[in-house]
Amino acid sequence: METIAAVLEEMQKVCLNVHAEEYSSFVQLLKEDRRFFFTGEGRSGFVAKAIAMRLMHSGKTVYVVGETTTPAIQETDILVVLSGSGKTAQALNISESANRAGATVFMITTNEEALQLPFISGGVRIPAATKYRHTDEPETIQPLGNQFDQAAHLILDAAIIDSLAEGKTNEELVKKHSNLE
Repeated sequence: METIAAVLEEMQKVCLNVHAEEYSSFVQLLKEDRRFFFTGEGRSGFVAKAIAMRLMHSGKTVYVVGETTTPAIQETDILVVLSGSGKTAQALNISESANRAGATVFMITTNEEALQLPFISGGVRIPAATKYRHTDEPETIQPLGNQFDQAAHLILDAAIIDSLAEGKTNEELVKKHSNLE
């Protein structure tokens, strides 16, 4: 139980230290009537898929990069990139390609410098530890990039909740949930 308490304490510290303006800009982006594409590698990719699924339940048109049914990204679309380090080669290559197509590229990362890249339109910096354990990262008992991935999941789920239209109920979201299980 001590480990659970420590992880929860870490998550509270990390999640509550996200810049309110960055968070609000993501919530506003989620309110837009555009197509959303999600990408990330490893565990960050799993979080990206989980968030993409929940956003689809809210009524948005959502795709995951790399899936066989994902169409070409266009200039009216939004690419959401999860990369703890902000340096993952594939995530950056996909971001550059989306930018060349004219899409909005929004990055979720721990790396402030990555948010300044010319092909990144905006982002949320999560002040969490990564597997690289840079000196400016918070202490954690968790291995590798767990702290970032967990914080990203919590923060992005909260942003979806904040982006939902007034009065949208759980029952409405359930209607979009898979019924082929």
